[in-house]
Amino acid sequence: MIEHTYQVLEYHRLLNILSHYASCQLGQSNCLSLKPSNDAKYIDNELSLVSELRLLLKVKGFVSFSEVTDISAILKKSGTDGSCLEPKELLCVFGLAQAGRQSKKFLGSNRSLCPGIYGLVSDMADCGVLIKAIGDTISLSGALKDSASPVLKKIRRKKIRLRSDLEKGLQRIKDSAGLPVDGQDHLVTVRDGRYVISLRTDKKSRIQGIIHGYSKTRSTCFLEPVDVIQDNNRMAELAQEEKAEEFRILIGLTGTVSDFSRDLDCCQALISRLDGLYARARFSENLSCVAPEVDEEGGIELIGARNPILMALALEARERGERTEFPVSVGISIDGDRNGLIISGPNRGGKTVALKTLGLMCLMVQAGIHVPADEGSRFPVFNQIMADIGDDQDIQAGRSTFSAHAAHLKYLTESADRKSLAIIDEPGMGTDPDEGVALAMAVFDSLCRRGTFVAVSTHLNRLKSYGLLNPRVLNAAVEFDLKKNRPTFRLKYGSPGISHALEIARDVGVPANILDRAKGYLDNDEIRLNRLIEKLNYLKLETERERREAEEAKRTYQDAEKEIKNKLTSLELEERTLIEKKRVEAETAIKEAREELRQAVNLLKKNKESSQAYVSQRYGEIGRRLLGQIESTKIETSPAGLKQIEKGQMVYHSRLKQKGTVLSIDSSSGRAQLMLGKVKMFAEIQDLEIVKGVKEPGTDEVARPVSWGFKGLPARELNVIGYRVDDAIPLIDKIIDRALVEGELTLRIIHGFGTGRLRKAIREHLKGVSFVKSICSADPKSGGDAITVVDLS
Repeated sequence: MIEHTYQVLEYHRLLNILSHYASCQLGQSNCLSLKPSNDAKYIDNELSLVSELRLLLKVKGFVSFSEVTDISAILKKSGTDGSCLEPKELLCVFGLAQAGRQSKKFLGSNRSLCPGIYGLVSDMADCGVLIKAIGDTISLSGALKDSASPVLKKIRRKKIRLRSDLEKGLQRIKDSAGLPVDGQDHLVTVRDGRYVISLRTDKKSRIQGIIHGYSKTRSTCFLEPVDVIQDNNRMAELAQEEKAEEFRILIGLTGTVSDFSRDLDCCQALISRLDGLYARARFSENLSCVAPEVDEEGGIELIGARNPILMALALEARERGERTEFPVSVGISIDGDRNGLIISGPNRGGKTVALKTLGLMCLMVQAGIHVPADEGSRFPVFNQIMADIGDDQDIQAGRSTFSAHAAHLKYLTESADRKSLAIIDEPGMGTDPDEGVALAMAVFDSLCRRGTFVAVSTHLNRLKSYGLLNPRVLNAAVEFDLKKNRPTFRLKYGSPGISHALEIARDVGVPANILDRAKGYLDNDEIRLNRLIEKLNYLKLETERERREAEEAKRTYQDAEKEIKNKLTSLELEERTLIEKKRVEAETAIKEAREELRQAVNLLKKNKESSQAYVSQRYGEIGRRLLGQIESTKIETSPAGLKQIEKGQMVYHSRLKQKGTVLSIDSSSGRAQLMLGKVKMFAEIQDLEIVKGVKEPGTDEVARPVSWGFKGLPARELNVIGYRVDDAIPLIDKIIDRALVEGELTLRIIHGFGTGRLRKAIREHLKGVSFVKSICSADPKSGGDAITVVDLS
């Protein structure tokens, strides 16, 4: 049944599409070997690794494995006694070892973006000794370098000198023989490893020597003069010595490869895994996939799901320049309380595609592959995923369509439990409709009672009615556009759908007289049921519209209430801050006055009579100054309106908790430019309050400067990958404050993909920050959804 499920859900076809995104054969094999797991921790880890590599690809790219080949056979050969690896085989080993070292170095330098993936390769053995040995010995063309050994270098130098002597000797022999000049004659060439002269056959008697062969027409012969036989013999000896030395070097390298065979085998396995993850990351990016949430005990919540195979085919068609549409997204929901789903509606409406999408995505998630759906999609972990889809008739086995379906239903009822997913397309078909639907309902009852997740498609009205009466079953209908007489491929929950068989038959061209006669054969009860279903769907749409309007009104009210509460909280905090500030100032003034009084009393004790008048005078002055200080703490503020505020006025910024002077006013935008100490900035007029009872700077006293000091570079970017939400939010608030002071109006917050929880929490928080003008994802080439770009006002 498992292989049958893979076949009908086209799981192997999906893996084949996925393998095309790998860069080498090892990665392709890794993709094709992916199997669903029921280990929740393994699934979470695999999905996280794909998210990390996807982010790494966007921000930094990745190393290439395109030149890496499978060296399993080479490693086996290296371990065989007396074997000798060829230079080309050694170059394959060199390429794999080099790729392993490069990938480890690259991932190490970017471990902050991909800590999980770096953990895979952190213990990878460094085959530096082997890389150096092969690199110093064999050139990229596959030839042994002269520097491979001193002996080889010496032999090759001797060969070069001897070859030069031979060529000169042969030239002298030609000249002394007095042979006439001929452009195609008397050439020095090599035959069977010996240097010879090519000359016309009728002139061979002019030079004494050995004939080593003739041309095809026998008009030319290849002659080795007697005078060079000894040198040719020496050249042959040097060639043998060279070959023997090369063999000795290759034997040594083969032994080194054998010594590193375990490390190389581990390196190859890791490269296969990395390239497989690379393929999954590219697949995820190209198909706009997400890493769903995995909840072992939860339900299925597919949001905006698109069939991955149809998506891939549409992308391929567009790459070829063809005009094609992407598959329509569907939402599929099954939970523990209502663990049965019945999908009904017209033919060609996408019921079977919806079932295949559900089953295939469950397999993908449990194999560690991102799914083409929207954020918030979640899946449980199933021990079994079983599907019965399509016509499984087998004439040779004498098995009818219904017999095959019955056999599958038998397996489902025997094997399914609460950790299983059963997908059935058109149960009860291929036999008497009454008996078929009765069997389908009985199987449905059995599976639902066990807690098995069940999803079926049907055209049978009795099965639709069963879904309406069963509290554990949820009905869903494929929408049908009555104006255009065609389905929309979208699912609507809460009521069944009508097959619209006659409308679709008319659409494909069935004659009208046939359709009219067909209507006459329809059962009146079936007609009434279809009309009731249509009325139910209409009422449901109206109710849904009214519910949306009520929710929108409620949301507007809640937003206004929240805004008012925030303003009240801000005003209260502002008041408490101002009171505390003035209390501290008053305490400081009292403390200073007490100190002066203490000094005056001490002076009075020393000079009792002569200082009495002086002390009385000082006491009066201190009292008057203290009263003046206390009076000055009573600062009144009033909200600044657009007409009240003026250039040069002293105002209090309620959000920044600072006083400043108005430099200019922009009435059109409702903003004013302020000087806060040495800092110029723009502020909303509604955030300003006119300060009363305080002199403006430049009259009798100089305003105290505001100091806003920060260390380090300007605030432009914050990396919160690996932080919890509670730790990340305070950091974001700090960098926003810092950016406002430093005049940086655009921030980049790097949070990665992960499960999407951190990104969602950050963006929800930013929506409530008053200084945030807009938030959006970064450009796809610069990080996409892994980075949030914040514009400040």
